[in-house]
Amino acid sequence: MTNEKSKIDKSKFVFVNNDNKGINDVALTTKQVGYYKDVFIRFKKNKASIVSFIIILVILFFTLVGPVLKKVEPLSKSNELSMTYLTPKIPILEKIGIFDGSKTVETNSKFINSLPEGIVIKIVEEGIGSDGNKTKAKVDYYKYVNYVSSYYTEDGVLATRNLTLDEYNLALERNAVIDLIEIKKMESDTLYVARIDAFRFALNQSPENTYFWFGTGADGKDLFTTMWNAARISILLATIVSVVNLIIGTIIGAFIGYYGGWLDILFDRIIDILGSLPFIALLTIIIVKFGSSVFVVFIAFVATGWLGSYGRTRMQFYRFKTREYVLAARTLGARDRRIMFKHILPNGMGLMITAFSLSIPSFMFGEATYSYLGIIKYKGTVSIGELLSNGQAMMTNHPHLLLFPAIFISVLMLSFNLLGNGLRDAFNPSLRGVE
Repeated sequence: MTNEKSKIDKSKFVFVNNDNKGINDVALTTKQVGYYKDVFIRFKKNKASIVSFIIILVILFFTLVGPVLKKVEPLSKSNELSMTYLTPKIPILEKIGIFDGSKTVETNSKFINSLPEGIVIKIVEEGIGSDGNKTKAKVDYYKYVNYVSSYYTEDGVLATRNLTLDEYNLALERNAVIDLIEIKKMESDTLYVARIDAFRFALNQSPENTYFWFGTGADGKDLFTTMWNAARISILLATIVSVVNLIIGTIIGAFIGYYGGWLDILFDRIIDILGSLPFIALLTIIIVKFGSSVFVVFIAFVATGWLGSYGRTRMQFYRFKTREYVLAARTLGARDRRIMFKHILPNGMGLMITAFSLSIPSFMFGEATYSYLGIIKYKGTVSIGELLSNGQAMMTNHPHLLLFPAIFISVLMLSFNLLGNGLRDAFNPSLRGVE
């Protein structure tokens, strides 16, 4: 049996490669993909993060150029001329009935019927009120305010203004004088009692050509300009605070995580003390003691804001300092500083970048919250939180004061969080090469 198996016809054996060329490895045709290029490729595949990044860029653009993009600023007499609480009016959207400067008002029926043509859009309800003499009507609020300020008030009183000589000359220059009623000779000055076109005098333009995109506030100023000025302060301060917290936390966390020992035990006790302090109490004490300037707010948020960056960096150094490539670098004579910032720190960079992108909206939300509560109140400027607080107080009669700041902070927070999630997934080494 064994002999039969051993007698196999050798002609049945054929060489796999009989051309004497040998078997060679096939050269790779794909290009090498580095870590950061792979991060960028995976980040591009996250559509939500890309859209969020574009939205953030648009917000940053308006933050930079918004305050100077549309300059419609009334004179200092804006309150007297009733330029307050004008409704939003946007050129393109007004044609489809959205943000067209209209508003529903409830006033004396006789006064509504006496308004010139073009002011009343439609009658909503008649015969209302305790005496049944009031009418609710949708009006072109810009023309309505101009008529009440320039011609007759809702009580039928002639709308006149006392103007100095300089103001009267300015009104003449802007073609805003409707009628000169009287000239009063005073001991110190001369007053011109006149009816003037409020919009032409305050804004040098007619109501039809006036567009407050986000409406006006209690001071008669354009909410569009005011909001982007507030956003500029918040975003700039958030970026500076986040960068400083990242630098402080990274440097301290790197040294503590790398060397450890008694230094780590000492800093653990310090971090426990700082981390146990209620931030709202700390912020209130600092503001009460030193005021509510931008620099004081910066110091308050930096005082404990670096703790998160410190903890993440320390954790990364504990994780990587015993890896083989670190031991090899130390064996070859590399100094501690080179090992720390050349070999260990880049491995934790993805987590730090993600945390940094999330710290900006976190600061803005915190700053807006404390501004809303009245703890933070800047001198000479307003913040988004203060706009939200003022808007909430007036939301029943003037909802636009709350609508636009609320949309801004909501969109900004959502965009930064989606961007942060996209960066977190892109920098995750376990997802490298995963489609």
